[in-house]
Amino acid sequence: MKPAFVLRRNNFRDNSLLLDLFTQDEGRISVVARYSKKQAARIKGMLEPFRLLDASWVGRGEVFTLTQTEEKGRYRLQQGALVQGLYLNELFLRAFQTHEPVPELFQGYREVLYTLQAGENLQAVMRLELGLLEACGYSLNLWQEDQAGFELRAELGYRFRPEFGLVIADTVLAEPNDTLISGGLLLALRTPEHMPLAAWRELRFVLDRLWRVLLKGKTLYARQLLGELS
Repeated sequence: MKPAFVLRRNNFRDNSLLLDLFTQDEGRISVVARYSKKQAARIKGMLEPFRLLDASWVGRGEVFTLTQTEEKGRYRLQQGALVQGLYLNELFLRAFQTHEPVPELFQGYREVLYTLQAGENLQAVMRLELGLLEACGYSLNLWQEDQAGFELRAELGYRFRPEFGLVIADTVLAEPNDTLISGGLLLALRTPEHMPLAAWRELRFVLDRLWRVLLKGKTLYARQLLGELS
């Protein structure tokens, strides 16, 4: 049995569910869960998003068969916090291929769900987004720019290029996939617990831009419902 969360659930034929699971050791996987009519209410109630499961599965290829599962905990998200949780689930579904292990993110995801039980927390969501982007190769250097290795300066602007990293904005011509980031934000991210509201607002803009580049413009539907910092 291995720890897993349900990211998405769809009906699949008679008495079956098609699940996208986020597992601790194997990343995102797809499984079919079969159940009898007698089991339907219990199984459907357990195999929902934001449930921590112990699960086992068998099979080969892209879709496995769920053989056993036990619920180990559930995170009750409501209103805006529910939207934020669904947004994170959509990011995991779109950013990672199946069978792409990201064990360093499993505990972080669990901790954010725990936090969201108390209500909306966009800052916690954005901090996890930085971890997701880093796992996708979009890591922001918070100490020096990546062209000549000069120390970052708060008064300068920088461009982040996926294939290269940070460059000083004034030293290069703009390219379509560039993301503009202020030096002030990069320095503030060293201690996010002390970041001012203006920096969080800029970070939201930067994250949205980075996701558009990484996902090649694909729509994040839950993002349309995600509230802005106020």
